[in-house]
Amino acid sequence: MDAISEQNAVERFTTIWKHVECGIIIVDAQTREIIAVNPVAALMFGDDPSKIIGKRCHKFICPAEQNSCPIMDKGQVLDRSERLFVRADGTTIPIIKSVAKIQYDGRPALLESFTDISNLKEAEERIVNLKVMEQAYIAKNSFLSRMSHEMRTPMNTIIGMTKISESETDLKKLKYCLSMIGMAADHLLKLINDVLDMAKIEAGKFELDAGPILIEETLIKICNFFTEQIDEKNITFNVYIRPDMAMHYIGDELRLSQVLTNLMSNAIKFTPNRGKITLTADEIKRRENSSVVRFSVSDTGIGMSPEHISKVFNAFEQANASISSRFGGSGLGLAISKGIVEKMNGVISVDSTPGKGTTFTVDVELQHPAEPIIDNIFDDIQANKRILILDGDQNCRNLFVLTAKKMQIRVDSTADRNTALLRIAHALHAGDLYDAIFVDYNNALFLASDLPSDADFSTLVLMATPRQCNSLEAKKHSSFKHFLTKPLFPSTIAASIMEATGVAIADKRADDAPEEGVADFSDVSLLLVDDVEMNREVFATLLEPTGVKIDIAVNGLEALEKFRDAPYKFDAIIMDVEMPVMGGHEATRAIRALDVEKARSIPIIAMTANVFKSDIEKCLECGMNGHLSKPIDIKLVIETIRSLVVD
Repeated sequence: MDAISEQNAVERFTTIWKHVECGIIIVDAQTREIIAVNPVAALMFGDDPSKIIGKRCHKFICPAEQNSCPIMDKGQVLDRSERLFVRADGTTIPIIKSVAKIQYDGRPALLESFTDISNLKEAEERIVNLKVMEQAYIAKNSFLSRMSHEMRTPMNTIIGMTKISESETDLKKLKYCLSMIGMAADHLLKLINDVLDMAKIEAGKFELDAGPILIEETLIKICNFFTEQIDEKNITFNVYIRPDMAMHYIGDELRLSQVLTNLMSNAIKFTPNRGKITLTADEIKRRENSSVVRFSVSDTGIGMSPEHISKVFNAFEQANASISSRFGGSGLGLAISKGIVEKMNGVISVDSTPGKGTTFTVDVELQHPAEPIIDNIFDDIQANKRILILDGDQNCRNLFVLTAKKMQIRVDSTADRNTALLRIAHALHAGDLYDAIFVDYNNALFLASDLPSDADFSTLVLMATPRQCNSLEAKKHSSFKHFLTKPLFPSTIAASIMEATGVAIADKRADDAPEEGVADFSDVSLLLVDDVEMNREVFATLLEPTGVKIDIAVNGLEALEKFRDAPYKFDAIIMDVEMPVMGGHEATRAIRALDVEKARSIPIIAMTANVFKSDIEKCLECGMNGHLSKPIDIKLVIETIRSLVVD
């Protein structure tokens, strides 16, 4: 190249170097030190270019690990990648950087050019946010559509059955209408409670109430709730409680039951006829004052794909759009369950395979009670009895054997009916007879038919579901005098063993149970304060069988005047909160401020649709003694009156 051409080339390079709209630096390929910086790079750096010259590139302008240069260390010919550019003040900006090998002043070097892409990144972030907002908008619209459907369906039943009952004269049909109205109203109330729970969780105002939890009793109540649905679909349902785990804890039983009920409801909903569902409980970690208790619900239902699993705990979403149309539901249940479990210092997880089924696992932390909540009903049993269990399910046999051994009862178990017959024959020959034989439904009729004619020494107990126990086959076979309903629990097994073998022992829990029957409040006089006539009529009608005397006030001011005129007439005040003229809080404070002894001692009980914890706290702060939520639970109303007024 002649001198003129070389000079022209240098001039062109200098022009590009100074005026190009991207930053350029030249790095010594051997030392990795920066040896030249163009004005744009210096401007991006934010300080004098001399402070860049001589610095090692991987620690200064483009932070990276040493010996990780794509060109010099990894053998690439070119490198084009997103990086972060470190400015003089320590801040960073995103850049797109291109690197190529060159010769500079007769030595190998790297030419690095880069462009600030901050605006591009901000635009990308805005697009992502817009997509997130769009997805949230679509999800919430879908949720509102589902909720509209879920609410309108029971409302249609309520309105329709109300219209039908207005002109119905047949008592049976009228009762049917009322039962349908009741079921629809319960469904509607559950939807409302789900929405309120989700609102509390999202607002961070969800609270738990600690109390005793009897694991077995909690699971029995849940199972009893679903018995009819399980039988209708002919689902095989088993419950396994680890026999050596503690049965008594402290926690929020209502919320724990809510989680397990939701999981059971989903399992039944998505499991086809003749499928299988298993509910288990196990203590997986025991500490000094608390334990981690694991519950799982497994089913053989439709299952979920990984994509659906990633969304299953999201509020306002369901696994996919077809789920709502096929199976119904608001899509809030699992999101609420996740919030409850996390409030219990726990985790909820799911494992699922499309077409094969789903397992939800819940780990929650429960506290240990300071003293045993109930006595052990097996403590006083001293029974020289012998029983045989024939059941194809190993877990059922294991639970039965462990329970019988706790009762100090000798027990044999087998899954084979021929083995059972041999043991019965051997026991008969040896004179060491079985006092009871427990047999599952699948083996029952065969065993009963094959028993020796002289084998009437023992009681035969059929272990089966309610539907199986009531089947024609079971009813017409005279061998079965006793029935043990599945799923099995230690307490139900113990009770059946005692009944079948003649072991007499009272269940200590039954001694403490209150006697059932209509409460007698004939000596109680209430002042009912509510501005809605229908609310007053419902309350008075539901309590009418108790004989309670009720006086009415339609607002807080009227209640204040009635109480002030005759303070010793009333034993308690049932007070609404939101009322015209004077609300319940103001009325309560005014009553408490009256200069009369009764004003300070009379129980004032809120009865309101305001059910958040903050609402309850406001009621207590203003001087009320208790809180009842609307719609009213008559059992809870009676318990509250009994505890605050009668006792």
